[in-house]
Amino acid sequence: MGTQPSKIALLVSSLISLSAFSAQAEETNIASANIDETITVTGSRFDRTAEQQLTVVNTIEREEIARLNPKSVADVLETLPGVSVSRNGGAGQATSISVRGSNSNHVLVLVDGVKVGSATLGTVSFNTLSPENIERIEVLKGPRASVWGSDAIGGVIQIFTRQLKGGEWFAGAEYGSDDYIRGSFGAGMEHGNGSTTIALNHEQSNGYDVYNGAEVENDDDGYKRNALSLKGSQQLGSHWQVIWNGQYDKGNTQYDDIYASGSADESDYENYLWNLAGQYSNDKFTSKLALSQSRDYNENFRGDDASVAIAEFETTRDQVNWSNQYLAADDLSLTGGIDWSSEQVKGDYAQDQRDIFAAYALVQKQWSKLLAEVAVRYDDVENIDSEVSYNASLAYQFNEQWRLAATTGTAFKAPTFNDLYWPDSGNPDLISETAESYDLTLHFDSQAVRAYISVFQNKIDNLIAWAPTGEKDDFGWDIWKPANINEAKITGVELSAHYQLLGLDHQLGYTYLDAENTQTGEQLVGRSENEFNYMLSYTWQQFDLLANYHYQGKRYAGSEQFLEAYHKLDLSLGYQIDDAWSLRLKANNLFDEEIISDQNYFSPGRELFLSVSYQAF
Repeated sequence: MGTQPSKIALLVSSLISLSAFSAQAEETNIASANIDETITVTGSRFDRTAEQQLTVVNTIEREEIARLNPKSVADVLETLPGVSVSRNGGAGQATSISVRGSNSNHVLVLVDGVKVGSATLGTVSFNTLSPENIERIEVLKGPRASVWGSDAIGGVIQIFTRQLKGGEWFAGAEYGSDDYIRGSFGAGMEHGNGSTTIALNHEQSNGYDVYNGAEVENDDDGYKRNALSLKGSQQLGSHWQVIWNGQYDKGNTQYDDIYASGSADESDYENYLWNLAGQYSNDKFTSKLALSQSRDYNENFRGDDASVAIAEFETTRDQVNWSNQYLAADDLSLTGGIDWSSEQVKGDYAQDQRDIFAAYALVQKQWSKLLAEVAVRYDDVENIDSEVSYNASLAYQFNEQWRLAATTGTAFKAPTFNDLYWPDSGNPDLISETAESYDLTLHFDSQAVRAYISVFQNKIDNLIAWAPTGEKDDFGWDIWKPANINEAKITGVELSAHYQLLGLDHQLGYTYLDAENTQTGEQLVGRSENEFNYMLSYTWQQFDLLANYHYQGKRYAGSEQFLEAYHKLDLSLGYQIDDAWSLRLKANNLFDEEIISDQNYFSPGRELFLSVSYQAF
């Protein structure tokens, strides 16, 4: 941490210099295509402009996703500062996401406002989600348990599915390395004062051998992925609206039995969610009542003998959310609501169901150049102590371009069913993991430049880890169970800039991270001290070019071992044949870099993909 002040000074000077870029762009009329105003909902559950956001929220829109032409949601998220990805191979393999150095199970994931993921493992399978069915992604940085409840320690990732107007439709096909095949279709249909979008996607790949240390299974590890999304709304008069959406994902993933034990090396998954909501709104007041359900199902087995090592995991989550917003004045808004959910899991657990009740409130007040926000939430998790979470934020607008925001907050992560009730290994006496964080962010926003630099700290207590109980089993072996024994302190600096210069569109992100296990003094496993991403795009007549460079610093792998740093360059070249037809050539890992983001797991080498698409918009 001795170098942190100098790094902060360097980053601040870099941010200030962007204002010079802005002036240069305006003088040469390069900024004719302004950086558009972004509307987000994840911070408060209602529409907010950038000026109303007191937490850092990154967004990725459909147009950018299409130009990136990603093979997984992780490929999209990795372009953002503060978001780190660890993969057990390629697009179809197990993937974990860390936001600002937090654990992968410290990130709340929502799809169209519905919480998804496993209540047994406490994580989300990002490899099951299809990027082709995504309209927009919002990533909120830092704790937001005060609005969303459990899991939102490191941040919140919300995925919004495709939405088209009536009469709009698209179709696409793609072929590439490792016999990758993709086909997609979507259409929007009008019905009176409403519309519905349906989107379908199929992908499959023969894959490659993802694990270098497996001597027995020297084979390719492929995957198949099918996705269906449905999204629509109907206006009923001037104030009432009905909203519905659904998502269905089904597929198969092959992987390696790394212990050569004859256990599972393949899995099937079948996940779904649905959401039905009614909304009333007028000039001052909006109220929304939503009923939803999500299921996360996974079956592990051995591919050459389906009767061997079968394991099933299933979570069903029923949810009721009532959210309200009242605009009491031009400078005062009140938000609040009630959440109820019931989680059920299948398996031989001592307890296989729990209810969660919560109530929250958020107040935002403006005084001239000063904007303040306070949010508080109460969560009652069945058979676990209740939790009260809060966020308090304050921002000062120096002028039209510069703004400084400070925020502090708390968050928690409830123990999973595996932690509490796994047969012979669970510990029902566990309490929730808790966190307290601080964040100071300097924003710069002009006609041609949007940038911020954020300094943050997150202290996490009561982390759950395996520990000896002091007892022994019938064979004399020590008995280990989960316990609240670890603590962590994560300090970092995050820089983001999006600007136009010399006819090019530039996006860069840098993260410096010091993530320490304060119990042992060691760095947390899987975190890089330095991570950098730079995206450059250019459009000329019918052509567009996007280059994305990613640098991942070395990561601590435990037992005094480190994973080597790596560089990765992807290129995407598009050609617009006419108003509807387009071609795209994508090259991943152009320099064929050897990339290991987890011990002995290799990411793909150089990959090439060619796609054709038709859009009737």
